[in-house]
Formats: sequence, C-alpha cells, structure tokens
Amino acid sequence: MTAGPDDGPDDDRPDDDGPDDDPEGTDPGRWARAQERIEDLLLGGPRTMTRGEVHERTGLSPEHTSRLWSALGFPATPDDVRGFAEADLEALGLSGRLLEADAFDEAEELAVARALGQGLGRLAEWQANLVRRTIVDAGHADDPDAVVAAVEALVPTLEKLQSYVWRRHLAVTAGRMLANLADPDADRAAGNRTVVGFADIVGFTRLSRQIDESDLRSLLERFETVSTEIVARRRGRIVKTLGDEILFVCDRVEDAVDIAFRLHEQVPDGERIELRVGMALGEVLPRYGDVYGPVVNIAARLTSEARPGSVLVDEDLTEALRATDLNLEIRAVPPLSVRGYRHLRPHVVREK
Repeated sequence: MTAGPDDGPDDDRPDDDGPDDDPEGTDPGRWARAQERIEDLLLGGPRTMTRGEVHERTGLSPEHTSRLWSALGFPATPDDVRGFAEADLEALGLSGRLLEADAFDEAEELAVARALGQGLGRLAEWQANLVRRTIVDAGHADDPDAVVAAVEALVPTLEKLQSYVWRRHLAVTAGRMLANLADPDADRAAGNRTVVGFADIVGFTRLSRQIDESDLRSLLERFETVSTEIVARRRGRIVKTLGDEILFVCDRVEDAVDIAFRLHEQVPDGERIELRVGMALGEVLPRYGDVYGPVVNIAARLTSEARPGSVLVDEDLTEALRATDLNLEIRAVPPLSVRGYRHLRPHVVREK
C-alpha cells in the first residue's frame, strides 16, 4: 500500500479483515471485534443506552428495571455504563404492556422473569457449550473469525427450533387444560392431583470418582436421553433433571407405574448404573413449570429410602394401583420414620 498525501506513514498494523495476519489468534483486538460481532448478532445491535436513557424511553423506573434485570439473572449494570441495546428496550416495553393490560401484577412479573431466566439461562449455557465443542472439534478454537462464523451458522437454527418446541409444548399443555375445562364431570378441586416420581442413580458420587469426565458426561447424557423418551412416550413430563436424578409427573397411575418399570428396565448400563424410584399421589401446586407440595417431598423421601432396583410408593398411590386392572405385586414394607413424615407406610410395587 502506497501512502497518499494525507496518509500517515505506512506501518505494520494488522488488517482488521485479514484473519491470516494472526494465524494463532493471539491478537486481543481480533477477539474484541469477534465479541462485538457476536453481540450484534444476538442482541440485534450494539449496547448504546444507560439505565437512565432506558427510563426516559420506556417510562419504567430504574429501580423497576433493575429488579427485573436481576430476576432475569443478569448482573447489575452501573448507571454510567451503556449496557442496553434496542432489543432490551423492546423487551422491557413488552413487559410494561403486559402490566398495563393486567395480564399479571409486578410480583408475578418478577416471578415469570425468574422462571424464564433460570430455564433459558441453563439452555443458553448448554447451547454455548455446544457451539464451543463444534469449534474445538473442527480445530478452529484459535480463530476468532471461525467462532463468529459458527455462531452465525448455529444460533438462528437453534432459535427457530427452540421457538417450535416451546409452541409445541404449549399446544399440548393448553389441550390438556381445555379438555379438563370442557369435561362437565371433571372434579375441579382434584385437577392438580397427580403422580410425582423421582428416579436417581444409586451410588452416583462414588461412580463419578471412578470414571473420567468424558465417560461421566456420556453416562449422564444416556440417563437423561433414555429417561426423557420413556416418560414422554407414556404421557408424563419431566419437570427437571438434577444431574443424577429426574423429577417427573404423570396424570394416570397406570402410566406412572409403567414409567417406573421401564426406567429400571432400560436405563441400567451393565454394572455401572442402577436406579431407585419413589412415587406418591396427591395434589401439587404447579408454579412456573415446577411442582410443589407435600406429595413432592414424600416422593423424594421414598426415593432416598428405596432399595436399588425397586419402586417404592405411598399409601394413596398404592390404593389407586389396587383399583386398576394391572397385574402387579404390591407388598407392604415396615413404616418409615422420616423427619417431617412420621407415618409413612410405603409399599414396594413389582410387575408379575
């Protein structure tokens, strides 16, 4: 390049558009520019506004936006930092319109924000690790431009898939609710009566010390994959996974006990994985995708007391199973002395 009359002397500064000028990816400037490009892609543009400017444009107080921001799981943004993009402004505006329409009050708004933040935060963490593994496996971990290209290629597809799955789950849930409302004989008071179950891997702490990280990841992925398929095929729902444990719910007792049997049948992997399952029947309080209530606590206690390879159920579920046509072996076991539940009379359930 020849310097013109108004140009400074030619120097050895790297060309911003030339990835070959920094083959080892050691130039901090290239990584900074890559981060800017990724943020532009994910946020729809640069962060140009302070909290005060957001207040001026939305009418929402800085205190309100700060509480909402924290509920979503994001770190606090100092008043003098331009930390908000146009997409943030639009999202806050949508939340404000829902408040104005009395869709929910401010307390519910924060609860919804917490649920969204926790659920989508975990999903984002997994997706970011997926992108990272894709880059590392392709041998491009030291190339900022390759990182940007991977994000540009994967994120739009993941976003569309995520939206589809959400809508599909919403359709299923809405259909179930509408069917209950349309049934004139439905017991509204018992509408939240369901089977709650836990299944966990026996001796997981010991096992995790004996195998390497790659094997541990494969083991957990298999546990979650097989469990999810078993529960979904029998009209159940996995509420959450807790590493070596799943929490699931099911409306029909026949489906619930079949889930337990199939988990024991299909999840064990040679001599490495063995499960125990505990289930209870009762009313639950559904809240932002999770479930609460004594029945959840009872199911958890039963799981911790169950022997490896067994299914332990409470009295209410025992009575409901005996009222079915299922060919089961149901055997009482000695009452459990469990803190908070002094009169638990569980039963072991087996297939005949």
